[in-house]
Amino acid sequence: MFERTCLALTIAHLAACGGIGGSTDIEPTLRFADLDDTEISRLINAASGSEGFQAQGQLGAFEDPIDPDPCPAIAIAGNTVTITGGCTTLDEITIEGSAKLTNPTNWGDLEYDFGDDSIYELSQFAYVQQGTRRSYDGVFRIGSGYGELDMDLTVDSFGGVVRSDIFMDCGGSSCTVGNSGVELVGAGGARVSGKIVATQGGASGSYTLEGVDTVKVTINESCVSWKLEGTDRGSSPCR
Repeated sequence: MFERTCLALTIAHLAACGGIGGSTDIEPTLRFADLDDTEISRLINAASGSEGFQAQGQLGAFEDPIDPDPCPAIAIAGNTVTITGGCTTLDEITIEGSAKLTNPTNWGDLEYDFGDDSIYELSQFAYVQQGTRRSYDGVFRIGSGYGELDMDLTVDSFGGVVRSDIFMDCGGSSCTVGNSGVELVGAGGARVSGKIVATQGGASGSYTLEGVDTVKVTINESCVSWKLEGTDRGSSPCR
């Protein structure tokens, strides 16, 4: 029995999100059979775009803290927010690198332009706490009206480095994933395709991670189950 994986993609983003664009240079070289279940689950979550939303959420936490902190340094010019690390917060979290947010979806008194993209650019932006480091490097773009979600983001955490090169074309209550890939750096990559639909119970849909072998993913009310084709490996079905 394998523990179920919970979908990290926020339903509010999906519900707000019409041919498929995007492109990826990630090649299907990864052999999932060589990975453990934790590594496979990390790639499944990355394929849903979750690591881009996590980066967005982490940056948004600096928008209006309850207890103001001089770290990190925040500068605002027009509709652009620049966050600069190289310091330690009052909570003893070391912030490294920098991030630039252009037309962020939610930031204080900045007026969000619904007709323009929101772009989050992270340059080795990292949190270090009690010896644990999580870093983000790359770009996450939210198209106007959440019509597209496009990211090329590398995240180093939990002892592994994962690159998410994900494009979603969204309309109504669904997003189609295509011309996309995920890569476990040092092990190989997989192409990603599928569809995710927002429902009253959460998110539903299915997508495929195709490397040398293939993982099929099913989503039912925001619970994710997966199966490594040709084997008995996978997670327990969602109820």
